[in-house]
Amino acid sequence: MTTAILHRAAGLIIAADAPIPGLPAAPVGLSPEIHIHLDSPAPWRDLPVDEFHRSDYVDAGDRPVVTVGRSPCGFLFSYADGTSVWIDTDGTDIWCTRSPDSTIEDLATYLTGPIFGFVLRRRGHVSLHASAVQVGNGAMILVGPHGAGKSTIAAALAARGCALVTDDVLHVRKTATGWVAEPFASGLKLWPDASALVLGPAVSLPRLTPTWDKRSLGLKQFGVIAAPGPVMVQSVLFLEWSDSDRVEPSLETIGAAETVVRLATHGSAAHLLDDRQRAQEFHTYAGLATSVRVKRAVLSRRRDAFPTCIDRIHRWASEDEECD
Repeated sequence: MTTAILHRAAGLIIAADAPIPGLPAAPVGLSPEIHIHLDSPAPWRDLPVDEFHRSDYVDAGDRPVVTVGRSPCGFLFSYADGTSVWIDTDGTDIWCTRSPDSTIEDLATYLTGPIFGFVLRRRGHVSLHASAVQVGNGAMILVGPHGAGKSTIAAALAARGCALVTDDVLHVRKTATGWVAEPFASGLKLWPDASALVLGPAVSLPRLTPTWDKRSLGLKQFGVIAAPGPVMVQSVLFLEWSDSDRVEPSLETIGAAETVVRLATHGSAAHLLDDRQRAQEFHTYAGLATSVRVKRAVLSRRRDAFPTCIDRIHRWASEDEECD
């Protein structure tokens, strides 16, 4: 009988058949809430599947990067590279298979990103496609579209001593004293240009996978540490790029209604929610939006402006100042 490997991520304990890159280890003896079955199809794999989502992005062969279907027993994520992931209806069991030339690191990029985000939603948790760091005693959530600089800014702040909460999938939950961010800190994923911006051009980080050029900035490298436990959410910062060449970033206040819409836009697997889940999501985000400090950061694309941007963001997150 295979001994289960335990991982802890986003406040949940996960059992897997083998160690999964990108999932932090958990102490032995804990009871798992999710089971991952590697290189094994779901027992109900032969049931008919109704496709309800097809990615707009395609690979070199003009195939959708991912399609998602639903069967009576759960969901099937089919990726263009031959990876298949089945998730039961309650989000308690995950089965996955991959092509012979796919590595465990390739599979892990799906499991620790979009798959885990979807599983959190199926379990009724609030999950954002966001990065977060701990500044002082509170967490700052970094939200923005693909390429907005979430991981880059999180890495720069982590290099300054701010504990990493998460780089990609953020689980936030309401407690009696406020909203907390659950840590999912196993490191950061950076493109080479972002790595050079944060750490300098002489630093060469290892690839996340042999087939992908994104790089891994692990814990205990360059001063990066992980938040040891849940962190009270103190602020949310929405990231976007400026059309001008100004050096000084603009930090602007936005209202609760706009905050809710922006949060909903960046919810994990938001495009896979039904109407009931979407309505519940907006209600939840309204509670978060009125409980924390929120700004919109308009950042310069100039490389020489990056230190100034990080200084300004760090200062705002550290203090109760109003930077309009």
